[in-house]
Amino acid sequence: MVSGSKKKVLVAGATGYIGKAVVAELLDRDYIVFAIVRKENQLEYSDQSNLNVISLEIGKNADWTKQLPKIDIIISCLASRSGCEHDANFVDYSLNSDLLYFALKIKLQHFILLSAICIQKPKLAFQRAKLRFNSKLMSSGLRYSIVLPTAFFKSLSGQVNRIKNGKSFLVFGTGKRTSSLPISEIDLAKYIVNCIGSEESWNKSLPVGGPGPAVTPIDQAEMLFKIFDKPKKIKHISPRFFDFALVLLFPVSFFSQKIKDKVELLKIGKYYAEESMLYYDAEANAYDASKTPQFGEKLLYEYYCSLRDEPDKIPDMGSQKLFS
Repeated sequence: MVSGSKKKVLVAGATGYIGKAVVAELLDRDYIVFAIVRKENQLEYSDQSNLNVISLEIGKNADWTKQLPKIDIIISCLASRSGCEHDANFVDYSLNSDLLYFALKIKLQHFILLSAICIQKPKLAFQRAKLRFNSKLMSSGLRYSIVLPTAFFKSLSGQVNRIKNGKSFLVFGTGKRTSSLPISEIDLAKYIVNCIGSEESWNKSLPVGGPGPAVTPIDQAEMLFKIFDKPKKIKHISPRFFDFALVLLFPVSFFSQKIKDKVELLKIGKYYAEESMLYYDAEANAYDASKTPQFGEKLLYEYYCSLRDEPDKIPDMGSQKLFS
Protein backbone atom coordinates (compact mmCIF):
# COMPACT_ATOMS: atom_id res chain seq x y z
CA MET A 1 0.00 0.00 0.00
CA VAL A 2 1.06 3.61 -0.59
CA SER A 3 2.02 5.13 2.74
CA GLY A 4 0.29 8.28 3.90
CA SER A 5 3.63 9.54 5.25
CA LYS A 6 1.72 10.39 8.42
CA LYS A 7 -0.23 13.23 6.81
CA LYS A 8 -3.24 14.28 8.85
CA VAL A 9 -6.52 14.04 6.93
CA LEU A 10 -9.88 15.29 8.15
CA VAL A 11 -12.93 13.51 6.69
CA ALA A 12 -16.28 15.30 6.90
CA GLY A 13 -19.32 13.12 6.29
CA ALA A 14 -17.38 10.13 7.61
CA THR A 15 -20.44 8.02 8.40
CA GLY A 16 -21.98 8.36 4.94
CA TYR A 17 -21.95 5.77 2.17
CA ILE A 18 -18.78 7.13 0.51
CA GLY A 19 -17.32 8.72 3.64
CA LYS A 20 -16.99 5.37 5.41
CA ALA A 21 -15.16 3.90 2.41
CA VAL A 22 -12.83 6.93 2.28
CA VAL A 23 -11.97 6.52 5.96
CA ALA A 24 -11.20 2.83 5.41
CA GLU A 25 -8.98 3.61 2.41
CA LEU A 26 -7.07 6.31 4.28
CA LEU A 27 -6.48 3.98 7.23
CA ASP A 28 -5.30 1.27 4.86
CA ARG A 29 -2.74 3.70 3.43
CA ASP A 30 -1.48 4.73 6.87
CA TYR A 31 -2.77 8.29 6.97
CA ILE A 32 -3.64 9.81 10.34
CA VAL A 33 -7.40 10.20 10.05
CA PHE A 34 -9.70 12.59 11.90
CA ALA A 35 -13.29 11.56 11.19
CA ILE A 36 -16.13 13.95 11.97
CA VAL A 37 -19.32 12.25 13.14
CA ARG A 38 -22.53 13.54 14.64
CA LYS A 39 -22.91 12.63 18.30
CA GLU A 40 -25.67 10.12 17.62
CA ASN A 41 -23.60 8.25 15.02
CA GLN A 42 -20.83 5.70 15.38
CA LEU A 43 -17.97 4.75 13.09
CA GLU A 44 -16.35 1.42 12.36
CA TYR A 45 -12.59 0.90 12.66
CA SER A 46 -12.63 2.62 16.09
CA ASP A 47 -9.85 0.27 17.24
CA GLN A 48 -7.40 1.64 14.66
CA SER A 49 -4.56 3.57 16.27
CA ASN A 50 -4.39 6.10 13.44
CA LEU A 51 -8.12 6.94 13.62
CA ASN A 52 -9.40 9.85 15.69
CA VAL A 53 -13.17 10.21 15.89
CA ILE A 54 -14.43 13.74 16.45
CA SER A 55 -18.01 13.69 17.73
CA LEU A 56 -19.73 17.04 17.23
CA GLU A 57 -23.06 18.78 17.57
CA ILE A 58 -23.14 20.65 14.27
CA GLY A 59 -25.65 23.42 14.77
CA LYS A 60 -26.59 26.23 12.45
CA ASN A 61 -25.34 28.92 14.84
CA ALA A 62 -22.33 27.22 16.43
CA ASP A 63 -18.77 27.70 15.15
CA TRP A 64 -18.21 23.96 15.16
CA THR A 65 -14.86 24.22 13.37
CA LYS A 66 -13.27 25.64 16.54
CA GLN A 67 -13.18 22.05 17.82
CA LEU A 68 -11.16 20.78 14.86
CA PRO A 69 -7.42 20.05 15.05
CA LYS A 70 -4.82 21.41 12.66
CA ILE A 71 -4.57 19.01 9.75
CA ASP A 72 -2.97 18.81 6.29
CA ILE A 73 -5.86 17.72 4.08
CA ILE A 74 -9.65 17.93 4.17
CA ILE A 75 -11.84 15.45 2.32
CA SER A 76 -15.44 16.58 2.40
CA CYS A 77 -18.06 13.94 1.65
CA LEU A 78 -20.84 16.13 2.99
CA ALA A 79 -24.10 15.97 1.07
CA SER A 80 -27.69 16.79 1.93
CA ARG A 81 -29.85 13.73 2.46
CA SER A 82 -33.06 15.03 0.95
CA GLY A 83 -31.80 17.38 -1.74
CA CYS A 84 -34.42 19.93 -0.68
CA GLU A 85 -33.39 23.57 -0.86
CA HIS A 86 -33.05 24.35 2.85
CA ASP A 87 -31.15 21.09 3.49
CA ALA A 88 -28.83 21.61 0.51
CA ASN A 89 -28.10 25.22 1.41
CA PHE A 90 -27.20 24.18 4.94
CA VAL A 91 -25.13 21.06 4.20
CA ASP A 92 -23.76 21.38 0.66
CA TYR A 93 -23.07 25.10 0.92
CA SER A 94 -22.94 26.39 4.51
CA LEU A 95 -21.20 23.48 6.24
CA ASN A 96 -18.68 23.18 3.43
CA SER A 97 -18.15 26.94 3.60
CA ASP A 98 -17.41 26.60 7.32
CA LEU A 99 -14.81 23.96 6.48
CA LEU A 100 -13.28 26.19 3.81
CA TYR A 101 -13.01 29.11 6.23
CA PHE A 102 -11.26 26.78 8.69
CA ALA A 103 -8.97 25.52 5.90
CA LEU A 104 -7.93 29.05 4.96
CA LYS A 105 -7.31 29.91 8.59
CA ILE A 106 -4.89 27.00 9.10
CA LYS A 107 -3.36 27.30 5.59
CA LEU A 108 -4.46 23.83 4.55
CA GLN A 109 -2.45 21.93 1.93
CA HIS A 110 -5.33 20.43 -0.06
CA PHE A 111 -9.15 20.46 -0.01
CA ILE A 112 -10.80 17.48 -1.75
CA LEU A 113 -14.52 17.76 -2.36
CA LEU A 114 -16.92 14.97 -3.28
CA SER A 115 -19.47 16.63 -5.53
CA ALA A 116 -21.67 15.07 -8.27
CA ILE A 117 -21.55 14.78 -12.05
CA CYS A 118 -25.12 16.04 -12.34
CA ILE A 119 -23.99 19.63 -11.65
CA GLN A 120 -23.00 19.78 -15.33
CA LYS A 121 -26.67 20.53 -16.13
CA PRO A 122 -27.99 22.27 -13.02
CA LYS A 123 -31.76 22.44 -12.67
CA LEU A 124 -32.21 21.57 -8.98
CA ALA A 125 -31.71 23.31 -5.65
CA PHE A 126 -29.02 20.93 -4.41
CA GLN A 127 -27.08 21.29 -7.67
CA ARG A 128 -27.12 25.07 -7.35
CA ALA A 129 -25.94 24.81 -3.74
CA LYS A 130 -23.07 22.54 -4.77
CA LEU A 131 -22.08 24.90 -7.59
CA ARG A 132 -22.07 27.90 -5.27
CA PHE A 133 -19.61 26.16 -2.99
CA ASN A 134 -17.54 24.78 -5.87
CA SER A 135 -17.03 28.32 -7.14
CA LYS A 136 -16.07 29.47 -3.68
CA LEU A 137 -13.51 26.67 -3.32
CA MET A 138 -12.01 27.23 -6.77
CA SER A 139 -11.50 30.95 -6.10
CA SER A 140 -10.12 30.43 -2.58
CA GLY A 141 -6.46 30.08 -3.55
CA LEU A 142 -6.24 26.67 -1.89
CA ARG A 143 -5.20 23.56 -3.80
CA TYR A 144 -8.39 21.66 -4.54
CA SER A 145 -9.75 18.57 -6.26
CA ILE A 146 -13.47 18.40 -7.01
CA VAL A 147 -14.58 14.83 -7.72
CA LEU A 148 -17.72 14.42 -9.86
CA PRO A 149 -18.79 10.75 -9.70
CA THR A 150 -21.51 9.15 -11.78
CA ALA A 151 -24.13 6.90 -10.20
CA PHE A 152 -23.22 4.95 -7.05
CA PHE A 153 -24.00 1.24 -6.82
CA LYS A 154 -26.27 2.01 -3.87
CA SER A 155 -28.28 4.56 -5.86
CA LEU A 156 -29.09 1.85 -8.42
CA SER A 157 -30.33 -0.59 -5.79
CA GLY A 158 -33.72 0.89 -4.93
CA GLN A 159 -35.64 -1.88 -6.71
CA VAL A 160 -33.62 -4.90 -5.60
CA ASN A 161 -36.23 -5.92 -3.04
CA ARG A 162 -38.99 -5.52 -5.63
CA ILE A 163 -37.31 -8.06 -7.91
CA LYS A 164 -36.43 -10.32 -5.00
CA ASN A 165 -40.14 -10.36 -4.09
CA GLY A 166 -41.24 -11.15 -7.65
CA LYS A 167 -42.54 -7.68 -8.51
CA SER A 168 -42.01 -5.78 -11.74
CA PHE A 169 -39.08 -3.47 -12.40
CA LEU A 170 -40.24 0.12 -12.92
CA VAL A 171 -38.71 2.24 -15.67
CA PHE A 172 -39.53 5.66 -17.04
CA GLY A 173 -40.33 5.73 -20.73
CA THR A 174 -38.45 3.06 -22.66
CA GLY A 175 -35.88 2.60 -19.91
CA LYS A 176 -33.14 3.29 -22.43
CA ARG A 177 -33.08 7.08 -22.48
CA THR A 178 -30.62 7.44 -19.59
CA SER A 179 -27.44 5.61 -18.72
CA SER A 180 -24.48 5.78 -16.35
CA LEU A 181 -21.11 4.27 -15.60
CA PRO A 182 -21.82 3.23 -12.01
CA ILE A 183 -18.90 3.24 -9.59
CA SER A 184 -18.53 1.28 -6.35
CA GLU A 185 -17.87 3.02 -3.05
CA ILE A 186 -14.54 1.19 -2.77
CA ASP A 187 -13.30 2.29 -6.20
CA LEU A 188 -14.51 5.85 -5.65
CA ALA A 189 -12.76 5.99 -2.28
CA LYS A 190 -9.52 4.89 -3.92
CA TYR A 191 -9.93 7.56 -6.59
CA ILE A 192 -10.59 10.27 -3.99
CA VAL A 193 -7.56 9.32 -1.88
CA ASN A 194 -5.39 9.10 -5.01
CA CYS A 195 -6.07 12.82 -5.52
CA ILE A 196 -3.80 13.59 -2.57
CA GLY A 197 -0.63 12.50 -4.32
CA SER A 198 -1.60 12.90 -7.98
CA GLU A 199 -0.65 16.33 -9.34
CA GLU A 200 -2.83 15.61 -12.38
CA SER A 201 -5.82 15.79 -10.02
CA TRP A 202 -4.94 19.15 -8.47
CA ASN A 203 -6.99 22.27 -9.10
CA LYS A 204 -9.41 20.44 -11.35
CA SER A 205 -13.00 19.22 -11.52
CA LEU A 206 -12.82 15.49 -12.15
CA PRO A 207 -15.73 13.56 -13.69
CA VAL A 208 -15.32 9.84 -13.00
CA GLY A 209 -17.29 6.65 -13.48
CA GLY A 210 -16.69 2.98 -12.98
CA PRO A 211 -15.66 0.48 -15.67
CA GLY A 212 -17.91 0.29 -18.73
CA PRO A 213 -19.96 -0.32 -20.65
CA ALA A 214 -22.59 2.22 -19.69
CA VAL A 215 -25.72 0.81 -18.05
CA THR A 216 -29.35 1.79 -18.73
CA PRO A 217 -32.32 1.08 -16.42
CA ILE A 218 -33.32 -1.78 -18.77
CA ASP A 219 -29.81 -3.21 -18.35
CA GLN A 220 -30.24 -3.05 -14.58
CA ALA A 221 -33.55 -4.90 -14.87
CA GLU A 222 -32.02 -7.64 -17.02
CA MET A 223 -29.22 -8.14 -14.50
CA LEU A 224 -31.58 -8.40 -11.54
CA PHE A 225 -34.02 -10.80 -13.20
CA LYS A 226 -31.12 -13.08 -14.11
CA ILE A 227 -29.34 -12.87 -10.75
CA PHE A 228 -32.49 -13.45 -8.65
CA ASP A 229 -33.89 -15.97 -11.15
CA LYS A 230 -37.22 -14.17 -11.45
CA PRO A 231 -39.56 -13.87 -14.44
CA LYS A 232 -38.97 -10.75 -16.48
CA LYS A 233 -41.62 -8.16 -15.63
CA ILE A 234 -41.05 -4.54 -16.57
CA LYS A 235 -43.56 -1.75 -16.00
CA HIS A 236 -43.11 1.39 -18.10
CA ILE A 237 -44.14 4.70 -16.53
CA SER A 238 -44.45 7.91 -18.50
CA PRO A 239 -42.02 10.63 -17.33
CA ARG A 240 -45.02 12.95 -17.67
CA PHE A 241 -46.09 11.52 -14.29
CA PHE A 242 -43.80 14.12 -12.75
CA ASP A 243 -45.25 16.95 -14.84
CA PHE A 244 -48.81 16.13 -13.79
CA ALA A 245 -47.83 15.92 -10.12
CA LEU A 246 -45.89 19.18 -10.30
CA VAL A 247 -48.80 21.01 -11.89
CA LEU A 248 -51.05 19.86 -9.03
CA LEU A 249 -48.66 20.61 -6.17
CA PHE A 250 -46.75 23.70 -7.30
CA PRO A 251 -49.48 26.29 -6.52
CA VAL A 252 -49.87 24.88 -3.01
CA SER A 253 -46.11 24.91 -2.37
CA PHE A 254 -46.19 28.68 -1.73
CA PHE A 255 -48.16 28.05 1.45
CA SER A 256 -46.51 24.92 2.83
CA GLN A 257 -42.85 24.04 3.36
CA LYS A 258 -43.77 20.36 3.39
CA ILE A 259 -45.40 20.63 -0.04
CA LYS A 260 -42.49 22.74 -1.29
CA ASP A 261 -40.14 19.91 -0.31
CA LYS A 262 -42.36 17.39 -2.11
CA VAL A 263 -42.21 19.55 -5.23
CA GLU A 264 -38.42 19.58 -5.08
CA LEU A 265 -38.35 15.79 -4.67
CA LEU A 266 -40.56 15.44 -7.74
CA LYS A 267 -38.17 17.69 -9.67
CA ILE A 268 -35.29 15.46 -8.56
CA GLY A 269 -37.17 12.37 -9.72
CA LYS A 270 -37.94 13.97 -13.08
CA TYR A 271 -34.28 14.96 -13.51
CA TYR A 272 -32.98 11.44 -12.96
CA ALA A 273 -35.70 10.02 -15.22
CA GLU A 274 -34.50 12.21 -18.08
CA GLU A 275 -30.76 12.87 -17.60
CA SER A 276 -27.83 10.48 -17.85
CA MET A 277 -25.07 10.38 -15.26
CA LEU A 278 -22.20 10.74 -17.73
CA TYR A 279 -19.87 13.43 -19.03
CA TYR A 280 -21.97 16.10 -20.73
CA ASP A 281 -20.56 17.45 -23.98
CA ALA A 282 -22.02 20.96 -24.05
CA GLU A 283 -21.00 21.59 -27.67
CA ALA A 284 -22.77 18.45 -28.87
CA ASN A 285 -25.59 18.90 -26.33
CA ALA A 286 -25.27 15.22 -25.48
CA TYR A 287 -24.00 12.86 -22.81
CA ASP A 288 -20.99 10.85 -23.88
CA ALA A 289 -19.93 7.63 -22.17
CA SER A 290 -16.73 7.52 -24.23
CA LYS A 291 -15.63 10.87 -22.77
CA THR A 292 -16.45 9.89 -19.19
CA PRO A 293 -13.22 8.89 -17.42
CA GLN A 294 -13.42 5.36 -16.02
CA PHE A 295 -11.74 4.11 -12.87
CA GLY A 296 -11.76 0.92 -10.84
CA GLU A 297 -12.57 -2.72 -11.36
CA LYS A 298 -15.82 -3.50 -9.59
CA LEU A 299 -18.94 -4.03 -11.71
CA LEU A 300 -22.59 -3.39 -10.89
CA TYR A 301 -23.44 -6.99 -11.84
CA GLU A 302 -21.03 -8.30 -9.19
CA TYR A 303 -22.55 -5.96 -6.63
CA TYR A 304 -26.06 -7.23 -7.39
CA CYS A 305 -24.77 -10.81 -6.99
CA SER A 306 -23.41 -9.89 -3.55
CA LEU A 307 -26.87 -8.60 -2.54
CA ARG A 308 -28.41 -11.92 -3.62
CA ASP A 309 -25.84 -13.87 -1.60
CA GLU A 310 -25.98 -11.55 1.43
CA PRO A 311 -29.52 -10.10 1.53
CA ASP A 312 -28.83 -8.30 4.81
CA LYS A 313 -26.66 -5.94 2.76
CA ILE A 314 -29.51 -4.78 0.53
CA PRO A 315 -29.54 -1.03 1.26
CA ASP A 316 -32.58 0.69 2.69
CA MET A 317 -33.05 3.52 0.23
CA GLY A 318 -35.54 5.31 2.47
CA SER A 319 -36.74 8.56 0.94
CA GLN A 320 -34.69 7.95 -2.20
CA LYS A 321 -37.23 5.41 -3.41
CA LEU A 322 -39.86 6.92 -5.68
CA PHE A 323 -42.03 3.81 -5.53
CA SER A 324 -42.14 0.88 -3.15
